Amino acid sequence: MDHPHVRLHHNSKVLSLNKKAMEESKKYKSMVKQTMNKKKKNNNKKGHGSGSRSGLLQMKVRRLQILIPGGQTCNHPDLLLSKTVDYIVHLKLKLRFLKAISEMYSL
Repeated sequence: MDHPHVRLHHNSKVLSLNKKAMEESKKYKSMVKQTMNKKKKNNNKKGHGSGSRSGLLQMKVRRLQILIPGGQTCNHPDLLLSKTVDYIVHLKLKLRFLKAISEMYSL
């Protein structure tokens, strides 16, 4: 059964999530740009091709810091990975809860 109040609430939630995703995407793009600028400066100083692996790793860490709530305050990789695992568990529980609610309304 389709309830208009539930649908309206869902649509506004989706819009807020899309807006948040766009903001996170902008942050990610600016972080990538900063990392690439640093990488260019380092390559000019050290020679051609050095530090490419560390630059890629830094980009991945920064992207993860943006995606995980509170990740930007994590300076240690172990702490960031721990927060990532906690966030994944949180998302799985949230998904399970939302599935249960949707099944309840579909009856």
